[in-house]
Amino acid sequence: MLKRLLFAIALAASTLVVAGTVTGAAQASSPSVCASARHAQPNPNLCKWRDDGCYYCYDYRTARWDKQYCEGES
Repeated sequence: MLKRLLFAIALAASTLVVAGTVTGAAQASSPSVCASARHAQPNPNLCKWRDDGCYYCYDYRTARWDKQYCEGES
């Protein structure tokens, strides 16, 4: 009986260690995910208001100015 209890405790502990390692790896990868998401945001130097009241940002991938939003739009 004691042998089974010790085996169950060891199994539970190893499960927690593995789950903690996976969670730790996921947490470790999240800064890089956030960094790539931040990198995808438009560069403030490449965005500007135009006379039509809209805010445009230049996208190098498409090589054009894309309208982000306009004043008065919700």
